[in-house]
Amino acid sequence: MSTPGAFVIASGVQGGHAPAPGGETLLIVLAIALMTVACWAIFGYLRRLGERAKPVGDQWQALAVMGELCAHGWQAQITLYGWGAPIPEDAPPSRAPLVELEWKQFEEDSERIAVARRVWAPTIAEALQSMVEDRRTDITFEQIEQAAAEQGETWWTD
Repeated sequence: MSTPGAFVIASGVQGGHAPAPGGETLLIVLAIALMTVACWAIFGYLRRLGERAKPVGDQWQALAVMGELCAHGWQAQITLYGWGAPIPEDAPPSRAPLVELEWKQFEEDSERIAVARRVWAPTIAEALQSMVEDRRTDITFEQIEQAAAEQGETWWTD
């Protein structure tokens, strides 16, 4: 029987019903299951994508974000190195002039420095983004350490 003829029989127009072979039914169910899994994977990816922090676009955004991330105060200093300028020995190798950003986070009710870091980047915007990412990483580590301490699972010593 030809394929169009099979559809006519299966449609019930002639009053009959031709059951689909078990193999075809299994393939259809498998295809539906695969599409469901793919939809959930896409949904999970899009959900995590929305949770990612937006990159800072300029110094004003960096100022606002760091103000939120460093509740007790912070300070940053940007140094631009021109072509042929002497750079510190710990600077990464680069073909273009570098931007050095040194930042400090202060302790609560004190002028004592809690964290001091230096980041290098090819542009000021990338240096500011690196500073914000460093601080966000610190916060993530602090949360992990706090959760481990609450559960009594600390294996390191300060």
